[in-house]
Amino acid sequence: MHTFPRESSIGTLLAYYLCGFAIPFFFMSSGFFLLNRGRIFWNYPLRKAFNIIRLVVLWNLIFDILRSMIQVYSIGRLSVEWLNVPQDIIKSFLQKGEMGHFWYLGALIIVYVLLPWMSSKSSKSQKNLLFLIGTVCFIIQTISFFIAYPLQADVIQTFRVWTWLFYFLLGGFIEVVTSRLKSKIHFDVHLILTVVVTGIVLAFHYYVGTRVILLEGKILKAEYFYDSILDVIWVVLFFSLLLRINLCKRVEEFIRKFARLTLGIYIIHFPLRFIVARIMKVNSLTEAVCFWLIVLIISAGITWIIGRIKIGRYLTKI
Repeated sequence: MHTFPRESSIGTLLAYYLCGFAIPFFFMSSGFFLLNRGRIFWNYPLRKAFNIIRLVVLWNLIFDILRSMIQVYSIGRLSVEWLNVPQDIIKSFLQKGEMGHFWYLGALIIVYVLLPWMSSKSSKSQKNLLFLIGTVCFIIQTISFFIAYPLQADVIQTFRVWTWLFYFLLGGFIEVVTSRLKSKIHFDVHLILTVVVTGIVLAFHYYVGTRVILLEGKILKAEYFYDSILDVIWVVLFFSLLLRINLCKRVEEFIRKFARLTLGIYIIHFPLRFIVARIMKVNSLTEAVCFWLIVLIISAGITWIIGRIKIGRYLTKI
């Protein structure tokens, strides 16, 4: 999503909207693994929250040090504003600054804090909670369409708890949904249905995002569609389709190894893209794909190198 500019061309815009499944998938994946492991007690979320905070602190320190080194190179003297470090850490959780993509980790802490309470509920109670939060999502999205203004824009992504909890809870039931779909429709039908719905979603996002709702005169971001029922149907079909795919051992092993780099890629790609953008301009879909590949490969390489050193596990794992 961060490597496909919305404003460059129709192709890059559609590619950007296609990548819109990513954030819901993040939270659904967490719910898929955590809500199906039984009761979770406070030691687990507290440990995770501590690890997230430690990771955010370390990376902000690293980038502040790098910024100071660049300053020495450019102006010939060292000027470190250490009081800015705590501010940078807080800003990154609040979707601000050079590490503003850490809002996701801030939102994840909130979900983790609520995890013991959610895991203690029965399956029926979780379904009722899912329905209740889902209703809130759909109401917010419907009102946004009618008034041509995304209500979510008044709340930074860190605190859009209704959306993230909905997808988190949905992930807990996705295996049941997949089982039902598997018993009712063939895989090929599921695939075709997913492709058709994907096309409808892209057309809907394009129409609404370019003609119905323009936030500050700009094409609407994908994040303002997450609460729509159409997007929910899309990500459910897509996620359940992936669960139905039978992978060979080699592919499974590759995914397992590459998955270890995921968090590091997520952390590094955001500031890295600004550096690559100084060298490479993106004005077409082809250039955007190349830009994405370059950022991905370099981020993965840096993450792999970090993983080879002892302190690396503190920088690329939660």
